[in-house]
Amino acid sequence: MRRRTTRPVLTAAFALALVPLAGCTGVGSDAAAPAVAAPPPPEQAFGPNCAALPADGPGSLASMGGIPVLSAIDQTKDLTAMSSLIKTAKAKDVFDSMDNVTVFAPNDAAFAKLSEDQRKALGAQPGASDLLRRLIVVRDLRKADLADKSYTSLQGAVIKATGSGDDYRIGGAQVVCGSIRTANARLAVLDQVPAFG
Repeated sequence: MRRRTTRPVLTAAFALALVPLAGCTGVGSDAAAPAVAAPPPPEQAFGPNCAALPADGPGSLASMGGIPVLSAIDQTKDLTAMSSLIKTAKAKDVFDSMDNVTVFAPNDAAFAKLSEDQRKALGAQPGASDLLRRLIVVRDLRKADLADKSYTSLQGAVIKATGSGDDYRIGGAQVVCGSIRTANARLAVLDQVPAFG
């Protein structure tokens, strides 16, 4: 006789963001364990700026795969403004607690395009925290997940993803290096601060 039980598994990105995931296992002494679906194959990072990353050492794709996303951001020379934003928001602990999320990280050129008033607002903790929560989706979004779909950010804003081939846009911002896998998140570098719905 076979019984199936289902138990929810909870994973948290922030204290206020819990995502239920369902997992099923089979129980029975007269049957073999159910087949487990193979994980998807590793995905190559894509985008016009990926080639500019170091071939090895800090800031390289290989090194980022073994470190938390916050460390990966800190090691990427084109993400100094994003790193500063995280510090202003005092978000180190929450970044360290994240797992299987996607972080959209505007590069330094993207922050330079903001108006003086916008940059001033991001210089204070409330503004920095609000933007960071808009840039995080509590899902591991692979390249195929970015084709003409919408996602709700941690803050509750809607992010529209469009594109095909190697040209993808998030809220109108181009993904200049996407699907960068870190130890606890997937990172996508953008050329603008995206527009939110």
